[in-house]
Amino acid sequence: MKNNNQESINYVLNQASENKVKFIRLWFTDLFGNIKGFGITDYEFEKVLKEGISFDGSSIFGTERSNETEMIAFPDPTTFEILPWRPDEPSVAKINCDILKKDGSPSNFDSRNILKKKVEDLINNSLNFYVAPEIEYFYLESSESMKPIDEKTYFDQIGIHGDLGSDLRRNTVLGLEKMGIPIQKFHHEVSPGQQEISLRYSDSVTIADSIQTFKIIVKEIAMLSNVFATFMPKPFEEFEGNGMHLHISLFKDDKNLFSQNSLKSGISKEGEYFTAGLLKHAVDFMVISNQWVNSYKRIAADNESPSHISWSNIPNNFNAITIPQIRKGSEDSSRIEFRIPDPGCNPYLTFAAIITAGLKGMKNKYKLEKPSLEITDLIPENSIPSNLGIVLDHSRKNSFLKEVLSEEVLEIYIKGKETEWNAFSKYVSGFELNNWLNL
Repeated sequence: MKNNNQESINYVLNQASENKVKFIRLWFTDLFGNIKGFGITDYEFEKVLKEGISFDGSSIFGTERSNETEMIAFPDPTTFEILPWRPDEPSVAKINCDILKKDGSPSNFDSRNILKKKVEDLINNSLNFYVAPEIEYFYLESSESMKPIDEKTYFDQIGIHGDLGSDLRRNTVLGLEKMGIPIQKFHHEVSPGQQEISLRYSDSVTIADSIQTFKIIVKEIAMLSNVFATFMPKPFEEFEGNGMHLHISLFKDDKNLFSQNSLKSGISKEGEYFTAGLLKHAVDFMVISNQWVNSYKRIAADNESPSHISWSNIPNNFNAITIPQIRKGSEDSSRIEFRIPDPGCNPYLTFAAIITAGLKGMKNKYKLEKPSLEITDLIPENSIPSNLGIVLDHSRKNSFLKEVLSEEVLEIYIKGKETEWNAFSKYVSGFELNNWLNL
């Protein structure tokens, strides 16, 4: 049975008391990355910290939810934070939960637990996986009008119609820092209304928790100004999509394994093996990292999203991975930038898949192919799939996903994606009506 030590329980209870917390939201993530939860009051908090609390666990199956299944939400004291957009008194806090079965063992269907198992594999090899995401999203006047709040573009500081986006970013960054999530940088992105906020490096579980919190903070603070925020991968045909580039490093005994950069790639041999593993298995796990029908509108568009399973040291639009050139004296910051995922993914499962692919590359010493420096270097067979249907067909046939998810979890996950793809395939779009109604 999982237990929280008394010291951590006392610390959280003291924090709750000092901040006059009355309500606590228990958060967890379903298989498809949706943030779920329910609330308790301060009177129940100590008991729940010690024992967890029963709830209808079928909600973790997302759209594939069926019969009610009782599970236990067990809070992680290290994730307790006050919600900055709620009143100061009585205040509201959140805490992330692991999902347990009734016998107290971790649920196979808990995304957080799936990632934790992969982290255990790393620890057993004296390794630590660190990641820093660049998260893109749009501010819109409303979900009905779909009109971006400004006309600004990349790094613009001042717009014609006010600077609400900058105010919202500022308030979001302040809120994130109040919740213990450090920020590296933030700015306006290429498209009107589009923003990017980059989180500082941390371990994979912490960053996955932070991404989920990030999404809620962005949306809640936007709503306080009657603005709608969306992380949809491609909400506009004419504008850039929302990506979530991941800066990845692997450490062993506090030393960056990627930093022995005497090779032409700019990273160590272990780093090359890890990168080759990601490239070899990227399409295998795109059903996780790019899980929605809309994810492939971003991939298929002629914009800054990657189009090929390839890499380069030179930043460009078509490669899946960039290995940035590191300034002399900053070798500890050696990393790779993985450009395929979008912010609509389940970050726990995405990180679990990346760790699995990278470790396979290291274990089997996959060879890193030559970089793609120009469009002419690209091989058509290495094109990234252009729709979810292609990825689903591939996912049913490859064995890699069974190394990330158990068979029972994979079955439910694939079923959910098939339901989505089948519904989309039957939908008659405005594009079809505009072009062929007069046949």
